[in-house]
Amino acid sequence: MKEKNILIIGGANGIGKEIALNFGAEGHHVAVADINKNMLNKVITESGLNNLFPFEVDAGSWESVKSLANEIQEKFGTIHTLVYSAGITRTVNFLDIDWATWKKTMAVNLHGLFYSIKSIYPLMEPGGSVVIIGSGSAITGSGGGIHYTSSKGGAFGLMRSLVKDLGNNNININVVAPRVIESDMLDVLYPTDESKECLRKEIPIGRLGTPKDVCNAVKYLSGDEGKYVHGQILLLDGGRTYKSS
Repeated sequence: MKEKNILIIGGANGIGKEIALNFGAEGHHVAVADINKNMLNKVITESGLNNLFPFEVDAGSWESVKSLANEIQEKFGTIHTLVYSAGITRTVNFLDIDWATWKKTMAVNLHGLFYSIKSIYPLMEPGGSVVIIGSGSAITGSGGGIHYTSSKGGAFGLMRSLVKDLGNNNININVVAPRVIESDMLDVLYPTDESKECLRKEIPIGRLGTPKDVCNAVKYLSGDEGKYVHGQILLLDGGRTYKSS
């Protein structure tokens, strides 16, 4: 197996952490970037792997992401796979949402995605991949609030435009759009066992999704088997979306 240089932005917890640990366990060189220094160092230490490397970044800051790109270039030279997993939300009704919440959500979930691809893309190897962790909420309009669904919907449009703008470069770009994945974010939106059980009953597969499910999709899209998949949104929801539509 050829060792690859992988960058996970938002890799210190939840889905991003699972992806980072999985790629690391396979022997790839993994740059784990996150704003939370304590969690970042904990992931690196507890992994027991010597091929995971921590980088602090505020994904919602252009200057911070540009600095990260410089550090990545100095450390690795090139990147094969970029995974953007940074994301925030809290449930707020549209009539109650304030500008600060809207602005912060867009800064991390959408602007940070733009900053990251803009900065890292010039470092990417031919044959590489960009995988964006989106959300099925952008399809349904539910879950996480209008600020969250709008930011994730923007990620869909950004991805599709990149397929056109970047041309024939042998780098595929796709979105993985999970719904109801066991994570810290799910705990924020559905804090009780009862609320999670109600969700589970809506899923034809009969269980909540896991970070491992998302990781498997990311590995497929960034590997040789998924190379012909380009400009697509892969919905991971156990069938829930279309059962209820």
